[in-house]
Amino acid sequence: MKWWPRLLVGWIVGSAAMAQPPAPLAFRIDEGHNVNSFLRDGPVAAHLLLRAGHEPRILVAFPAGNSGVGLWFMRTPGTVSWTLVSAPRPVSARDAQGRDLHGIEFEVETDARELRPRGAVLSSIRVLRDYELQSQAPAQIMVAPKVEAARIAWTRDRLDGAAGYQLIVEAAGTTTVDAQKFSADGNALRLKIRALTGEPPLTPLDTPLDVAAGSDTRSREVLEFLAYREKYLAGSWRFDTYFGRDTLIAALLLAPVLEPEALDSAITSVLERLAPDGEVAHEEDIGEFAVLRNAREGRGRIATPIYDYGMVDDDFLLAPLAARWLLDSERGRARAREFLAGKLAGGESRGHALVRNLAWTVERAADFAANPRATHLVGIKPGRMTGNWRDSETGLGRGRYAYDINAALVPAALEAAARLHGSGLLETYLDGTQRRLLQQAGERARVWTLRAPALFEVEVPAAQARERTPL
Repeated sequence: MKWWPRLLVGWIVGSAAMAQPPAPLAFRIDEGHNVNSFLRDGPVAAHLLLRAGHEPRILVAFPAGNSGVGLWFMRTPGTVSWTLVSAPRPVSARDAQGRDLHGIEFEVETDARELRPRGAVLSSIRVLRDYELQSQAPAQIMVAPKVEAARIAWTRDRLDGAAGYQLIVEAAGTTTVDAQKFSADGNALRLKIRALTGEPPLTPLDTPLDVAAGSDTRSREVLEFLAYREKYLAGSWRFDTYFGRDTLIAALLLAPVLEPEALDSAITSVLERLAPDGEVAHEEDIGEFAVLRNAREGRGRIATPIYDYGMVDDDFLLAPLAARWLLDSERGRARAREFLAGKLAGGESRGHALVRNLAWTVERAADFAANPRATHLVGIKPGRMTGNWRDSETGLGRGRYAYDINAALVPAALEAAARLHGSGLLETYLDGTQRRLLQQAGERARVWTLRAPALFEVEVPAAQARERTPL
């Protein structure tokens, strides 16, 4: 039995290694007038953006709570350029009530002789985004700066009383500060900056991509920064949170080279946010943006997330992804039953949540399957001008029935629903109504595949086409 202590020690060491957090991630992307520096280290994940030009700004976006802090400066006579003197390093602190704050600290330098703050915004990225476009923010989130010796500090709690945000800008080197401006006594104006958020950190995925994926370092680093167990972020800095369509399309495209845990997380994040009827959430209002909206709509200053179900295409993307992973992938098949049995945050199993979406998909396709005419296609929701990936007021040219939704996504979703039902994997999670619906998925897929694309066909005689084509 001499091997037993050695085996036990090896198991303990191996388990500790597996429990360790992902290695720190730090990289930089400079494009045009922007310096972008990314850091993910322990509970800290942050994207620092330094914007040069005549209206410089410093902005830090946090995936935690889709939050951020930003400092905009008054217009300068000359062009301001930034130098990142010291790369961001992770910082954790406590607020006045002893609550955890996480963020970054860094130093910057510019050749400007003077910088005058125009406005500082500490809140949701959605609020910072609006301030960037309109130079306005809700009055209740604006806070006056405190000037102490060589620094200016903006600090505030979240509107619901939760831990909030800090932005501390300190004059470094020979730079001086007063209530109105930072001034350079020497050749360069240097600032030391600390940016913190009290929003709960996300849990990073260590290595989303397997060894078969491409070796492009920049792409891998960007994906790693955007991938978390709770959700995939649509993009930083403006979209540092969940978007249903973005998650589903990214996972479909990357499925062959994603690690199983990464694909599980992508699907789970969508299941977590399904509507009661099974529709996929397009977007989420979380953190202080949720507090602002809940208060505005009469629910009080609460941070309960609000989900947007206005889009249509994302509803039909979940089934194809689930089928690709649980049926077509050897790695997915091996863990399919365990995955479906796993619980979501609210206690519902993944299997039950997935069935809700599949049943909704089959039911939504019923009218066209029974009577395949144009008015029975899946249309953009009433009162909206957006509903698919052409997410703009003019993207569909005021059309109601999008080709991609009806000719491609609905048939694909119905086929996937039929395959998932036929696999037997879902039997445990079906009630009688859902079982009867899914039994019709295959036939409805056949009708949609044969009849929907033809409704979008347009023939233009060659002579007419030449006449209408500008030289």
